[in-house]
Formats: sequence, structure tokens, C-alpha cells
Amino acid sequence: MFNGVLLFLHLAGVIVWVGGMFFAALCLHPSLAALAGKDRAVLMSGTLRRFLRYVIVAVVLIWASGLSMLAAAGVSPMPIGWHLMIGIGLVMTLIFAYLYLALFRPASQAIERGEMALVPALFGRIRTLVMVNLTLGALAVAAVTILG
Repeated sequence: MFNGVLLFLHLAGVIVWVGGMFFAALCLHPSLAALAGKDRAVLMSGTLRRFLRYVIVAVVLIWASGLSMLAAAGVSPMPIGWHLMIGIGLVMTLIFAYLYLALFRPASQAIERGEMALVPALFGRIRTLVMVNLTLGALAVAAVTILG
């Protein structure tokens, strides 16, 4: 039962993170074209602020549950899909940390200061990294489900 709870927490974290990226990149972002300038930036900043807080929780859940399941598996050899999932997850986590600390925070601060000229480039880089992480997330899920 404990392993089932860990797997549930792991998958819940993945659903929040990867599903949220899918929604933000492929549903929300195209709809924002209806808004101009500051309104668009304020909506995107507020939405990302809320989502990224959930992603922080999701990342902690994913790593804590994943490492716990790994420890419970003991010294048995891990399937190749697990190796790929862990490696991809590490890259995704590093990308997320960069996105949050080096791009989102400065974009939010620029909006608060009214320096709107800086915001589109920062949000553009965030969108690119979200697409990269979305792709990596899909690859991690594929690796662990197809390769074991």
C-alpha cells in the first residue's frame, strides 16, 4: 500500500507539472493574443505565479516519492526507462529552476516597476523553456512506460 501511495504522489506531481505546461503553452498562450501590452503581461504573470508555486510543490513530490520508491526497490538493477526518467527529470528540474529564478522573477519585477519593454523577451524565453520541458516530460513518461 505504501508503494501505491508513493506512486500516486509521483503521478499527481507529474500530472500537475506536465499537464499545466500543456495547458499554459497550447491553450492559454494562444488565447492571450486577444489582450494587448500590459493587460496581457499582468494576466500571464499572475497565472504563472500561481502555476509555478504548484510546480514547486509538484517537483518536491516527484523527487521525494521517486527517491522513496527507488530506495524501496533496493539494489535490484533499474530498468533503462528508470535511468532515462531520472536523467530527464533532473534536466527538467534544472530548467524549471532557471526559468523561475532567472526569467520569471525578473519579468514579474519589471511588470511591478512598469518596465514593460523588458517583459516580452523574458516571457518569450519562458515559453520556449516550457515547450522544452513539456517535450522532455513527454519523453520521460514514454521512457518509463515503454522501456520500463
